[in-house]
Amino acid sequence: MKTRRWQRRMLRVLGTLAVVLGLLFYFSTQTIETDPYFEAPYYKNTVAKMDVAFEKKIEANGELLAGFASINITPQFVEVSPDASNGEFNAIKMAGFGDGQIAVGAHDSLFAKAIAVDVDGNELIFLSADMVVIPELVVLKVEANLKGEISRKQIVFGATHTHASIGNCIPGFVGKSFGGDFEPKVVEWLGEKFTKLILDARKDKKHAKFSSGYIRAPNLIRNRIIGETGRLNDKLNLVTFAQQNGKKAVIGIFGAHATTIGPWNDTFSGDYPGYFQRSLETKGIDLAMFFAGTVGSHSNKGEGENFEKSRYIGETLADSAEVVINKMHYDSVMTMTAITTEIEIPKLQAFYVSDRLRLATWAGGQLMAEMKSIYLQGVQLNDLVWIAMPYELSGEYGIDLKNALEVGGYNSALTSFNGQYLGYIVPQKYYYYDNYEPRLMGWYGPSMGDYLMELNFRLANELTDSRL
Repeated sequence: MKTRRWQRRMLRVLGTLAVVLGLLFYFSTQTIETDPYFEAPYYKNTVAKMDVAFEKKIEANGELLAGFASINITPQFVEVSPDASNGEFNAIKMAGFGDGQIAVGAHDSLFAKAIAVDVDGNELIFLSADMVVIPELVVLKVEANLKGEISRKQIVFGATHTHASIGNCIPGFVGKSFGGDFEPKVVEWLGEKFTKLILDARKDKKHAKFSSGYIRAPNLIRNRIIGETGRLNDKLNLVTFAQQNGKKAVIGIFGAHATTIGPWNDTFSGDYPGYFQRSLETKGIDLAMFFAGTVGSHSNKGEGENFEKSRYIGETLADSAEVVINKMHYDSVMTMTAITTEIEIPKLQAFYVSDRLRLATWAGGQLMAEMKSIYLQGVQLNDLVWIAMPYELSGEYGIDLKNALEVGGYNSALTSFNGQYLGYIVPQKYYYYDNYEPRLMGWYGPSMGDYLMELNFRLANELTDSRL
């Protein structure tokens, strides 16, 4: 009798547990949304916001002023009583790899750099840093520091996307996974450094000339989703500013992931973009910057191992850039248009459960940092169209927009990490492919790419006053 009673109790316990687990699974997962994005409220709201932003766009024509600045953002290690306000810390986790290292020093220094552009009193700042992303909390700190001086919408943020840089500055489970425990002191310090950088660039403004161009570098980039058969955005885009006093600044934009350095490394490094910048600065360029381009499906390719591969790619890109820079024709009169629009996004559909299921929005949201306003930015400088995006756009998507702009007579720059982060944006055809980009880093459903590309084309159309 006792055995039967124990068995009945055990069956009741197991039955209750099965019901609880079933309910937990039911309420913590959701079916992937496949409805057309153009029928969704977030799409209609975003289009309405874009129309308002188009009416408020900055338009200017006149002589160009440009100022350049650079600041070292390499953390210093102090074991006893570190002063975070001076960039002193007793431990910083390197961002970019889930099993990343605590940095023990610097292989090469990390920098943030900025160019201030002024046309007829209308000002823009281009800022990029040797970081994996530009954390939103750092952007918000800069915005608060500069209130009354210059607005967030006038700053085009970007990152080199080196995976051997500063972590500890993104809250939430995902932020911790890629960059370690959130440390407000790191955000505070970076915010102050970026603020000083922007003010220094503005103080340096002088009469200047402008040019842009590109060169292809197919030997340094590969499609990492499907390999050799995949389409490549292999353009190294170049943007140059030359002050009348002879100082010259160059921005390079390229779509290969800065991942020549892996989790084996425990020292800070700018990866190949660092070598690119240092190499140009030994060739007579006073300030060399780098923005990660359409890195959402592209990786690097080059000779050598470890840091030798970084050097090879960076210096080869710099040699290619020099060829273009030496042939550029400059304009001292600038036509400038700038648009910043807020966008809305679909429900979070992150974290793979099965081909049909993802973690429910409420559950996934507990693992992600909350985002404030999400901005998409567009700038037209003479024959250059620059779109700055809060995500890693696939190079395959980027090709279509860049080709359309080139047919229309425009150079183009498509850059990632402008202050928020929406994951990888890859073509819908890859959404169900068992690959890192769509499965782990595709967070908003199969229609997200086509939705964002429509927004990119809308923005480009407005900047060029055409239909691409």
